[in-house]
Amino acid sequence: MQFIFIIYLIFAIPCHSLFILLPLYLYPDTSASAWSNVTAAIAANENVQWQIIVNPNSGPGTYPPDANYIAAISKLNSYPNVVTVGYVATGYTQVSYESLTAQIDVYEQWSSYADADIAVSGIFFDEVSNTATEEVYTYYQRASDYVNSKNLADSRVIFNPGAPAPARLFNYADTIVQYENALSSYKGGETINSFQPGFNNQTCIMTHSAAEDVDVNPLVRTMVERGIQSVYFGVDCCYQAFSSVLLGSMVSAVSAG
Repeated sequence: MQFIFIIYLIFAIPCHSLFILLPLYLYPDTSASAWSNVTAAIAANENVQWQIIVNPNSGPGTYPPDANYIAAISKLNSYPNVVTVGYVATGYTQVSYESLTAQIDVYEQWSSYADADIAVSGIFFDEVSNTATEEVYTYYQRASDYVNSKNLADSRVIFNPGAPAPARLFNYADTIVQYENALSSYKGGETINSFQPGFNNQTCIMTHSAAEDVDVNPLVRTMVERGIQSVYFGVDCCYQAFSSVLLGSMVSAVSAG
């Protein structure tokens, strides 16, 4: 009887791994003060996992990053529930492969910085084309392969077309942002139904321009039920402002599932 009860619990308790993918494009300022709302939300619940996109200068900029970025990224990396990834824009395949690899090489250098832990675990490719052509597939496969050849912890690859992606792109990424738009345009299950079937476990839904007091619980529950991999709710379209109220609501909702 006890064995049957344990089996019942295993199947009765919903299992999910929804995490927060947060684009942290705001300059950190001294002592990471501009990031304080984010770090407070991270520390509030260590059971919630975060992947945080750092973006010093529409990419890595020069090596090493400035002192404020070093201190702030090191602080992020000190949390056990945080993985950091570096931002690289692809210009919908118009950025040259040489430029992509040069930026990735700079992020790789961060892992050997001796005075602080500023290593990133992968790359977030922005402005990704979702056009289903061989040219597009080859471009992003080469970019992904290059990340996987570098010393970037787990060599995580994230693509952001911000819209439904063709199935083949999922071969080259751990995560694809299939929705990036205002929360007011997000239609819950209807939006999820527009995605390529079979890839929800690699899909991120990233929303912005939300009211800070919006109830995200029903939205998160639907995402968990549908097996979505990651989520973000923000108040600002350009990821330059982070409401402590909305961050707290998002953490609570993701934690509750």
